[in-house]
Amino acid sequence: MPRHKTLIDITQRLMRRFEEERDLDVEEEFIAYVVHLLARDLRRGLLKCDLNKPRACEINRFIDGIIKDYMDPTDPTMTIMKMSWIMKKGKTIDLKYVKEQYEEKFQEELDILIEDILQHPETCSKLQLDQLFSKMQVFIVACYNLGSPKNHVLLKLTAQALNSVIGRSDLQNYVLKKKYHRMEYLKRLAATVGGIVIFNNDTPEGDRQNVRYVIEDLEMAQTNTEEAFHTALKQASQMRSFCQMAVEENIKIDANDMTLSYRVPLERLQRLNQFSLMYAMFYRCLNTLHLSYENTKYLVNVEQKRYQCVIAKINDTLSMRTAIESELIFPHFVYLSQVWTNLNNFLNHIVELNKLREHLESLIPMDIKSLAESTVAEILAIRQRIKSDSVVSFDERMAALKMHQTDGNFCNLARADINEFCALTLTITNGLILPAHVQRKLCMNVNISFGFRDHRFARYAELRFEQFIEAFRKVIFQNANLALLFHLDEELLRQELSDFVEVPSKQIDFCGQTEMVVTNDLSVPNWINVTWNVWDYHRETIHLADIRKKQTRDTQTKVNYGQRNAQNQANSPRREM
Repeated sequence: MPRHKTLIDITQRLMRRFEEERDLDVEEEFIAYVVHLLARDLRRGLLKCDLNKPRACEINRFIDGIIKDYMDPTDPTMTIMKMSWIMKKGKTIDLKYVKEQYEEKFQEELDILIEDILQHPETCSKLQLDQLFSKMQVFIVACYNLGSPKNHVLLKLTAQALNSVIGRSDLQNYVLKKKYHRMEYLKRLAATVGGIVIFNNDTPEGDRQNVRYVIEDLEMAQTNTEEAFHTALKQASQMRSFCQMAVEENIKIDANDMTLSYRVPLERLQRLNQFSLMYAMFYRCLNTLHLSYENTKYLVNVEQKRYQCVIAKINDTLSMRTAIESELIFPHFVYLSQVWTNLNNFLNHIVELNKLREHLESLIPMDIKSLAESTVAEILAIRQRIKSDSVVSFDERMAALKMHQTDGNFCNLARADINEFCALTLTITNGLILPAHVQRKLCMNVNISFGFRDHRFARYAELRFEQFIEAFRKVIFQNANLALLFHLDEELLRQELSDFVEVPSKQIDFCGQTEMVVTNDLSVPNWINVTWNVWDYHRETIHLADIRKKQTRDTQTKVNYGQRNAQNQANSPRREM
């Protein structure tokens, strides 16, 4: 596939130039993603170039443009691609993934301590038992994130709880157990003692300085996270609306006369539209993270109720009796440790979501906001200099897109969230986004909901559906920013980014050799059938044919069993005496 090989070659050239000229360590997978996606862009890509027979000047221009955009932190297109890549590779959005990663990393650190505990011999001295007891304290503190294992106050509180569960005699019996039994007992012991420490510290008189209290950590994390997301979403929404309003003021779409009027050239407005797309993408990414945070927040509330419930249950059990059997109270402490672990996992997930949010915010410095505002001022100045409007019909705008081809599938739009923006405005202006107020399903066979400014826009698209949808499809799939905004990049590049596999040929060359001709294996067993005389083959053939003629038929078998001429034989009946 020449096209695929050309894009791979462009990726390799970019990687070499980044390394040699810029001395940058760039992720090759991201550069391949940028190349395959930007190559389809109508304005900055290679759609006007035949990639099966590419021209060197077009390829060099494309490569120079990518390098320039990558090095420019204020370029909206590259910023959108970086945000999309962060969200695509941001597996920490998933709570289950965060839990598995933290547990795997945590278990690697605990394995060293566990191995140190299990290596104590059966004949332990008093000093070795004391060391084992101290190691158990550290293991319990580290296993349930109760605080710093170096904090002597926390270790003292853990030792008190451990003494209430296991004594010196029990410790001696512990080292006499088999290794796998000791491992199971150590886990149950850690869960029980950890629950006791957590319960003792839950009171208002608990030691908050030395013993970690995850409930307060979660409350603080939720307050800070909600405030940060609210601020970021508000700023993104304001800047998106600011850019869209500036675009809307410079174009006029008349659905009755089917005309588009504009004073500032549309290509000038496209520059401002890039900032509008960037802030819209930023808002959607933040909203995705915020929804994930809201789900985790709900789970935190549920788990906190469980925490309070088990604390109340333990208090009720302890208040009713003076002496309580371990089988009655210890399971509650184990359950409390499990709830504590779940709360820690939720806190870790909130931390990871904040890291992703901060990474996204770092991609949009204050310079981009200033550049967007200066672009609006520049467009306003141009509008004041131009005295008359340019008027063009809808048909002319749609016909201008017929010369360009795209392999984007219309059915892929069903997976995209395109109803937020006016589809007719996108089509007529070749990519300018304005908010939609009406939603309409134009195609009954495919579940695709389109957004429009009002019912007149929707009516026009419904009456001229074939012409509209063909132009709309080309606008979406020939604009890299729109494809990223509507999450169509994966469907668009599924074949391009997959490993190139050559189709196997239907004809296969067969490699055979003549029978009884052994060229390499001349061992003693093979010398029986090896000869270099052609007449030996003839004699062997005649010999085999003679054996074939003398093969045994069923006649001999029937004779042996006395069945030959059985139809002519008769048996006399037995006479009775």
